Amino acid sequence: MIALEDHLPIILIATPILMASLMVLLRKHPGVQKALSVSVSFILAILSVLLLLQVWSGGIQAYEVGEWGKYGIILVADLLSSGMVVLTSFVSFLALIYSLDYIEEKSLSASYYPLFSLLVAGLNGSFLTGDIFNLFVFFEILLLSSCGLVIANEKGGVTKSSDKMEATFKYLILNMVSSIVMLIAVASLYATTGTLNMADISVKLSAMSAAGTLPWHVFAIALMFVVVFGNKAAIFPLHYWLPDVHPTAPSPISAMLSGVLIKVGAYGMLRVFFLIFIDTLYIFKPVIIYLALATIVVGAISAVAQTDVKRLLAYSSVSQIGYVFLGIGFGSVYGLTAALVYLVNHAIAKSMLFLTSGGIIHHAGTRDMRKMGGMVDSAPFMSMMFLVGAMSIAGLPPMGGFIAKFQLFDAGIGEQYYFAIAIALIFAVFTLFYMFRAMLLMFWGEKRDVAEHGEYSTHGTSPLMAVPIVILALMIVVFGLYAEPLIALANATANQILDPQPYIDAVMTRVVR
Repeated sequence: MIALEDHLPIILIATPILMASLMVLLRKHPGVQKALSVSVSFILAILSVLLLLQVWSGGIQAYEVGEWGKYGIILVADLLSSGMVVLTSFVSFLALIYSLDYIEEKSLSASYYPLFSLLVAGLNGSFLTGDIFNLFVFFEILLLSSCGLVIANEKGGVTKSSDKMEATFKYLILNMVSSIVMLIAVASLYATTGTLNMADISVKLSAMSAAGTLPWHVFAIALMFVVVFGNKAAIFPLHYWLPDVHPTAPSPISAMLSGVLIKVGAYGMLRVFFLIFIDTLYIFKPVIIYLALATIVVGAISAVAQTDVKRLLAYSSVSQIGYVFLGIGFGSVYGLTAALVYLVNHAIAKSMLFLTSGGIIHHAGTRDMRKMGGMVDSAPFMSMMFLVGAMSIAGLPPMGGFIAKFQLFDAGIGEQYYFAIAIALIFAVFTLFYMFRAMLLMFWGEKRDVAEHGEYSTHGTSPLMAVPIVILALMIVVFGLYAEPLIALANATANQILDPQPYIDAVMTRVVR
């Protein structure tokens, strides 16, 4: 009898791929599509938690696909990859539930379910693959599925189709260029080491470095990966696609893009640089820190000037991912722990804010905050939820964002990065300003001119939209009041990242069958 728990890595990738095909076949049966999609998404969330618990208790798992050992495709589940899969499964499940009453029925049944399943498969595959070329393949799945989801139509949408197409075109072109750069980098790595297995590449580059024969072009290859992962994470100066794509996408997709998809770039940086390019880190850690600081500054200043609520949240994501990369740039156990805690808290808070913004836009009939005002009376639930998310992003207690920022600043001070922490702290004040300026404009300002902008919608937020928001809000508070389990997991993950030998052993000591 096949033990299910022995095949979790492949199940978490293959199941959503099979679901995508099944959703296409069931497009004339929307009821079946809905029930099956939600059920499978919930099961995947449970299986992802089971995988994380297995890795926590039993160590790193290497799963051979095709039974060709290091010469074939290997999936590797360590604390970093399994933790990211849990985050993906959790956010995607809630985003899917929200979508049921937010996305237009025709879009849901025709393309939304299949593309959403492919997006989840691409994310899980990116996190679990142990093969650098397969990482490229899963990136392409992510790109194509997310492009299709950005142009999905929401009920009573206020975004023009032309704006969606323009944003998608920018997103597609920039990421196609990034794909070409990544393909060149992967091909160069293969030409240098003769393998695509990340653990095997690490062993061979380390041997070259120890022998003093590390080729100079390895540094150029590493720089190309900085460009690739920087583009995925939307760090400066590769962030220009994000402020157009996130606002025009339907809110549940904005939550997926900002909450999870841009974190793929941070994951890639952690995986590739701390496993493969360890001997180049002394050059690239300062580069990452300065890029992170520039991202924090540009994102925060741009967010201050926004009047579109979703565009403000998009620029906020640019700024906040800079804090994650700042912790990565520190390169210490405490720095990486802080970066991972920040990554999780931002994913949850920003996903909640984008879902909340969908309800706000649905109620107000516009994304322009200047045309809202006084909504605390007509939309008290949205007001309260937005406040919780804003407090977390701004780093105020007792929200999870406070713990994340405190840890990051403490790590920087401990590592004597005083200038970097000073910049980050100054622009944390900017974050506080633009988040609460948005609160004032939308909820506490003067009530809008009804004669000019019309009445607010009387349609209340449905339970399908409210429940995911409440769950995410509760998670924000829980991570603020009881952060010890998350910090312990992040610390163990950071130690595992900085000691790649167990990862290498798990892959390289397996028997080729």
